[in-house]
Amino acid sequence: MQAYAQKIIVAVLTLLMIACGFQLRGTIDANFKSLAVYGGSEGLSKHLKKRFKQSGIEINTQNPERILEIISDRLDKRILSLSSTGSVQEYELDYEVKYRFKTPQTEWSEQLSIKLTRTYTYDDEKRVAKELEEKNLIDGMRDEVVRSIVNQMILIQ
Repeated sequence: MQAYAQKIIVAVLTLLMIACGFQLRGTIDANFKSLAVYGGSEGLSKHLKKRFKQSGIEINTQNPERILEIISDRLDKRILSLSSTGSVQEYELDYEVKYRFKTPQTEWSEQLSIKLTRTYTYDDEKRVAKELEEKNLIDGMRDEVVRSIVNQMILIQ
């Protein structure tokens, strides 16, 4: 009887996920097969190259179909609020990326910019957990920037 109830619960949860429109992110449906990436921090470049490689796009500096230049990427962390005792309660993370791209036949696009902001609470007693939360927020911001850059590059002809 208990196994039967578990199967029903799994089926109901599956139907709810399907009904809400949830789907895994797929590969990039790009209109190019090779890409050269220049500039940017090591973290962002690694995220970009990994995302493109997972989708079967070759990272190639010799005769690429698209060229991406990361002009700058900057991560700033600042104190957002303090407690009455003067300890930090909240931080704000600002992540800004400036980039441009082109094909071998075209000129550089205008400089594009993406700016993301995230806030999180901080507690000295939970330092390790909050450092992990900050790392996860930064990784999530990088992933969002990569998705935006990929979408922009797909739109150019």
